[in-house]
Amino acid sequence: MAGNKGSGRPNTINIHPEKNSIVRQIIEREIGAPGSMPYAQIAKRVGISFTTIERYRKNHITEEMRRKVMADLRVGDVEADTAILNDERLDIGRTYDSLARRVEKLITKAEENEDDGFALAAMEGLRKILRDIATMHGKMATSLSVSVSLSESPEWVTLKSILNAVCEEVPAAREPLLRHMRHHVLSVTKEESIL
Repeated sequence: MAGNKGSGRPNTINIHPEKNSIVRQIIEREIGAPGSMPYAQIAKRVGISFTTIERYRKNHITEEMRRKVMADLRVGDVEADTAILNDERLDIGRTYDSLARRVEKLITKAEENEDDGFALAAMEGLRKILRDIATMHGKMATSLSVSVSLSESPEWVTLKSILNAVCEEVPAAREPLLRHMRHHVLSVTKEESIL
């Protein structure tokens, strides 16, 4: 009998309650993601052997799994960077607003003391601050957003594997499927043309 697939005991990682986390950590290490744990540390953390991790990595991790993790990592990085930029934009806006209120108080105080020269200088300062606020708001008026192309999405990877399986089961479905994809202007690259 060739190999033990289908016979014997089930794979330890496949029945482990933290399977998804383990698989993700294995792939993160495999692709060299920043902060990824060494395989031995992953094994120790979940109470399995290093050889189990190695065997799983070599025999069970698919290209679709790798792509999903890579896409998740890219989206996560972009979302984190976007959140930082949006927070900085709001912080800059709050700083300018605070500065404008302080200058307004100075103008009011100068007017109450009938110090026209100082009030005029403060108004000029306020005008510059308001111009800067308008410029900053104009430059940052567009809220940053995250976009992911269809080819990187986990859903597309899963859908492609389903379509491949259906085309293998029903070979006659391959031609109509590709025709409809082209009709709806869905990209059919070399990789996708294996459908």
